[in-house]
Amino acid sequence: MGIQFNDLYQNYYQRVYHVALKITKDSSAAEDVLQETFLKAYNKLNEVRDVQKAGAWLSRIASNKAIDYLRREKKVVLVPENEIQLKEIGCDYSSSVEREMEQILLVDDVTEKVSTLPPKLRVVLLLNYQEQLGEKEIARQLNITPSAVKSRLHRARKAMKEKMNNQEMKVFIA
Repeated sequence: MGIQFNDLYQNYYQRVYHVALKITKDSSAAEDVLQETFLKAYNKLNEVRDVQKAGAWLSRIASNKAIDYLRREKKVVLVPENEIQLKEIGCDYSSSVEREMEQILLVDDVTEKVSTLPPKLRVVLLLNYQEQLGEKEIARQLNITPSAVKSRLHRARKAMKEKMNNQEMKVFIA
């Protein structure tokens, strides 16, 4: 077996708790979800094929458990105005929440993968996407040529594509 439960717990405890807390907005509920998540993970540990994806797998379990918790407890969740409009025209709010959760988990996954890039590539990528700076502005800030920025961006994107599947990359680039 590629991964031990204790290692899984130690490495991902905080991430799973954070995911649960984001959804439930309640520390006690997040603790319950955390416990349920790791119980399920323990029972399904032999099904983990790719140790590199264990964090995403646990986050998915946690989000599903947290959503189940909210449904079970029938907690009142503040609904953004645009969600109310969606509900009025017949869109399913719960599926919208699930889509939003998938996006939150994807952002966490992307952030984790970006952090593994070499510093030169990571800095250029973050300045371009997070700070929305163009190649010339990045070049000025880092005191390198625009062509060096372009090259690093290309290498960073290529590295990210290797770390992620195509669907995740489309969301990341969008």
